[in-house]
Amino acid sequence: MISLWPSTISSLNDSLALLCESVEKLKAAKSVDIAEVTEQLRMAAESARNLRALVLSELPEAAWQSRHELDALLEKIEKRVEARQLEQLRARLLGLATELERGGIVHRRAVRVSQLTQLRDQAIIELRSQAGKGAPQPLPGPEADEWLDWACGLKEPDDAESLQMIRNGFAHLDELVANLEPDMWVVKTETPV
Repeated sequence: MISLWPSTISSLNDSLALLCESVEKLKAAKSVDIAEVTEQLRMAAESARNLRALVLSELPEAAWQSRHELDALLEKIEKRVEARQLEQLRARLLGLATELERGGIVHRRAVRVSQLTQLRDQAIIELRSQAGKGAPQPLPGPEADEWLDWACGLKEPDDAESLQMIRNGFAHLDELVANLEPDMWVVKTETPV
């Protein structure tokens, strides 16, 4: 629903601009098409209803009397939405770090296991560090429990955009994924005592 904000606000502003033009024509004693003005008013009222519904869905207790107060509410909502998105991004990064901690590497050579475990540990530190930043990098892909399978299946050039996002924002994670085969990753299951 949040993606509707810009278009709903724009729709209200555009419909009000058209209505204002018609009112200016009336002020100048020029002729106007009454049906057109009625349609402009209907569009403005519908846009206002839609925006009001969006505001109340985010802030049910909200009340305003002027456009200035509405703009202040919209700014408050925008900050809340940004904070919520930032928190979701952080939770996503921390979720993947936790998922990496739960898993382990299996390989026939101990040296390879050690190398990949070190890469995994660096990726965990990187994810936690990114999550602690003011504006962490976005991470493409599915949720944490499916992420490694998804990332190991990426191929160039088909998945170049996702690979580039990982490479640019998460160098250690990218290196882990580049060196990890899906059958080398096992999720440790805890057995009850």
